[in-house]
Amino acid sequence: MIDPRKTCLYIPPELKAFKLRLFERIGEKLGQVSRGDIKKLEELDDDIIPVIGCTPELRPTIDAWVARGRDFIYWDRGYARRVFATDLPVGENGGFYRWHVNAYQMRAIREGCSPDRWQRLKTEVTPWKRSGSHIVVAEPSQTYMRLHRIEGWVERTIAELKSLTDRRIVTRNKEMQRSGRKLHEDLNGAHALVTHGSNAAVEAVVMGCPVFVHPDSAASLVGLTDLNQIEAPIYPERQPWLNSLAYHQWDERELVDGTLWRMIQ
Repeated sequence: MIDPRKTCLYIPPELKAFKLRLFERIGEKLGQVSRGDIKKLEELDDDIIPVIGCTPELRPTIDAWVARGRDFIYWDRGYARRVFATDLPVGENGGFYRWHVNAYQMRAIREGCSPDRWQRLKTEVTPWKRSGSHIVVAEPSQTYMRLHRIEGWVERTIAELKSLTDRRIVTRNKEMQRSGRKLHEDLNGAHALVTHGSNAAVEAVVMGCPVFVHPDSAASLVGLTDLNQIEAPIYPERQPWLNSLAYHQWDERELVDGTLWRMIQ
């Protein structure tokens, strides 16, 4: 169990007001808070675990932590019951956030994980669609591409797909969800969805569409990571994965009342 008194929460200066209110409340329960001060993170004592979000400016610092085996915690919007840019049922009171130790997303399925938290999300799981024609490419956000240093990923991926298949390629970005072009519409009749680490892959799996993703994606645990296999997607059992996903995300109450720190691994 991680001692929250031995953590330092980094609050980036550009955080939107509604998130800022939440993370200020989270910070009240932690040992330290760094408000936009990257140098403070870099000078933390070794027994203090930094807590960060999707901040591209921190990438050199993260690389240095990884190189010397320093623990860190990464947070981002949750997998299910989000409140923005989702095609699954939306969350309430700010929705859910995922938190991971030394990873950007869930890296393994917990053995024997209870289905209780997934069941409470009341999110329908659609049977696998085993036939389809086109391929959906979900573009990462600019912030995501900068953090992961994958600028040009969309163009490279489309070029690779065109060398491997004659299927029609449909591209989409997260803003389309807000503007009215929903993910399920693009997935209707789709052979597969391809993305780097967008949560669109998680949602696609829930909606029964096979996926091809980067190994860092939580969806890699139920999808494939090699585009050379684009014509042979897989359709694994999803329930253990769904159960585990639900144990890697917490709502706003749980982020503040200590539930997160009792559960995070």
